[in-house]
Amino acid sequence: MIHKLFSIRNSHLIFDLFLNKKISSLYDAKVFNTLTQNSFSIENIGKGNFKNIYLIKDIPNYLSFTLHFKDSSFKLKKILQYKGYLIKTEGFVDVNNFINSTLNKRNKKNLKAKTNKLYRNHNIRSHFFFGQIDKQDYEILFEDFYRLLETRFKKKKVHNRYLLNWDDLKASTFQKILDKKASLHVIYDDLKPIAITLNFHLSDIVFSHIQTYDVDYSKYNMGDISMVNHIEWLIHNNIAIFDLSMGHTYYKEKWSNHQYYFFHHIFYNKKSILSILFAKIITHELKLLQFLRDKNIIGNFFVFDKLLYIYKSKVVRP
Repeated sequence: MIHKLFSIRNSHLIFDLFLNKKISSLYDAKVFNTLTQNSFSIENIGKGNFKNIYLIKDIPNYLSFTLHFKDSSFKLKKILQYKGYLIKTEGFVDVNNFINSTLNKRNKKNLKAKTNKLYRNHNIRSHFFFGQIDKQDYEILFEDFYRLLETRFKKKKVHNRYLLNWDDLKASTFQKILDKKASLHVIYDDLKPIAITLNFHLSDIVFSHIQTYDVDYSKYNMGDISMVNHIEWLIHNNIAIFDLSMGHTYYKEKWSNHQYYFFHHIFYNKKSILSILFAKIITHELKLLQFLRDKNIIGNFFVFDKLLYIYKSKVVRP
């Protein structure tokens, strides 16, 4: 993309927001959740100034941000992008109430059969690490987490970008769990972790960041069983939103009861010809990419992470 080719300043708002509890100073520190009517404040990063152009990606439209920059030389373009998926738990008394209201008859029957089979054949228990976790247990769990994620994506033959920065993620998450800014959900078979999910917490939202499971348990639909545990925990703890983020999958379609959209924001200097030109090029590029997604060319026929996996497997030798 052109912003990468020319090193145009950019950031991903959704990850700055949920993982680091920060947003660009181009926005006011107060954020409003339009679904729950709750507001919260977040730390600003940067000085809110830039020379000519700045691209901020992945802004969920169920959160409202007020612009904070006051320089009249700069303008903003908002570009509609892909769908996001989330679960609203308000109004549900328990997980069974949610399942009966959300899943169709076939999915409910399949979920019950897979769950019964898993619990009949294995010694299953689950646990949320939230506010407390032993350091040694944490180290072991993150090793298992990495191994499960790596094995699963190798089997799928898809590149997983989270594995590249795993040490940084591991180093930063421990304290966040203790501070209740993150949680690890683990499903065990006896003492062996067979499904792990890393979530980040902000106000009345839980953001589902990374999920994986042991491929030897694929026949049980571990993602569904993990989701049941999550919804039960969310309702019990009065958490209103479980954000499944971007990326269309049958799994997200099945479980989500609300869809939203992501936008990209392009801030540019209207007095700079070069800035105006780059803003137009980036706008057309983003619209073209979204058109290709809408036509299932990108994400179905053409999957970047699959191509990257093939490339890396040929170039990088063990």
